[in-house]
Amino acid sequence: MNDEEIVKFFEKEEVLLSPEAVEFLKGKGDDSLLKKILEKRGQEVFISKEFIEELIEEEKKIPLPAVEVKRASDFKPIAKEYSADLKLMEDCDVSGRCNCGGSVEDFVNLFRDRLKRTRRMLEMRVGATGMSNMTELGGFAKGREVRIIGMVTSKIVTKNGHILIELESEEGVAKVLALKSEREPERSCFEKANSLLLDEVIAVDGRASEPFVMATDVIWPDLPIRNVRVIDRDLCIAFLSDLHIGSRFFLQEHFQKMLGWLNGEAGGENGKELVGRIKYLIIAGDLVDGIGIYPEQEKELVMKDIYEQYDMLLKFISSIPDYVEVIISPGNHDAVRRAEPQPSISKELLKANDGRMHLIGNPSFVEIEGFKTLVYHGTSLDSIIAGISGMSYQHPEKPMVELLKRRNLSPIYGENPIVPESRDYMLIEEVPNIVHMGHVHKNGYENYKGTVVINSGTWQDQTDFQIRQGHTPSPCVLPILDLRSGRINVVNFLKREAVG
Repeated sequence: MNDEEIVKFFEKEEVLLSPEAVEFLKGKGDDSLLKKILEKRGQEVFISKEFIEELIEEEKKIPLPAVEVKRASDFKPIAKEYSADLKLMEDCDVSGRCNCGGSVEDFVNLFRDRLKRTRRMLEMRVGATGMSNMTELGGFAKGREVRIIGMVTSKIVTKNGHILIELESEEGVAKVLALKSEREPERSCFEKANSLLLDEVIAVDGRASEPFVMATDVIWPDLPIRNVRVIDRDLCIAFLSDLHIGSRFFLQEHFQKMLGWLNGEAGGENGKELVGRIKYLIIAGDLVDGIGIYPEQEKELVMKDIYEQYDMLLKFISSIPDYVEVIISPGNHDAVRRAEPQPSISKELLKANDGRMHLIGNPSFVEIEGFKTLVYHGTSLDSIIAGISGMSYQHPEKPMVELLKRRNLSPIYGENPIVPESRDYMLIEEVPNIVHMGHVHKNGYENYKGTVVINSGTWQDQTDFQIRQGHTPSPCVLPILDLRSGRINVVNFLKREAVG
């Protein structure tokens, strides 16, 4: 319709349009849209362009259907016969932890704690004997072998392609040079130096050569090599993250299929046997889409009230079988402080608690059937993917392994906000049997030195932002760890397939 036809249509109803509204409707204004505008205008006699834009956005939104999950009458899960063996570790709730005021001294204390505790881990790995004091380096004879520990405060590539690193400790500062070379051990040392991140704590082996230490090896605190832990009890843990309830991209139909599956509506005996052994379910953050998380988010919401979003979450949780222990950690979209470590979600938001719903902070350690399980939403994965060559969102297990090598969930200061507490709660001091993250909306799995690494993907469809970024998520894929065999089973609820 042209502008004259649009104006005449509304004049008949004694309604005026702003010039911007007329221009906006040209080419897209058909009878059905114009009638909808008249229907929704109420008593308004003047229609603006903004009113029409809001109406179109409302029409795009798909209302969430009611939550309805049926339980199979013939479902007899073996997990129901076992009592839960679940321990929440001391650091699971950070709500009463923060006593800092955000001063410079608070940040200094945070980094001192990081240096001190990471040094201890490094010394356990490489041995404290033979450690060199940075203040003594200038007095060492040229070529003397040294081993130093410090925090990476600077990293640059020289004009000759070498890597110059500045390490700092409470003893002083050392300049470390990693030479670009095809010879060993310099070649492998250069590759390690190239993947160093600012603010991480490392050990360096090298030779004194005033004013540098010529590096021969870079050593991270890393994990010890162990076998994957298994137990005799025939139980499983299922992993979820990034539900984004409240978003118009939340895949509720498939999520309810998964809930039905948990209740015994599984295809075939193999499916029922697997689901019947699930005793624990861990959700690693971004339970809801939140409010005001990013600009113009409201256009992508079907629920604009944060309490309604969490009420919907509770309806889903109530559909999970009552013998399953549900462990819930927040993410950057949830209604807690943005800075990490994050406290657990308030019981005012998640009101219902029948004793099997356990609210923990982010990050947190929980012990499940003797498995030390590290739960972290994974916000720092963005900075690791950007900061280390070869990392990508398509393989989230790789940056997760890099965090384990560094024994720190957020090594780069400033990339995502950290609360400057006197203790660095992002350090991985305990060696975990299982590490569970989300955030990047892509599933990934790895066995790293006996630690099972799981990223549980998402239950949100590809967003407009992800389309622009070229990021393809893997929605509705549920990983399940068999605690008896150590095997990961994966159930795809877009296809309803289970594979090992």
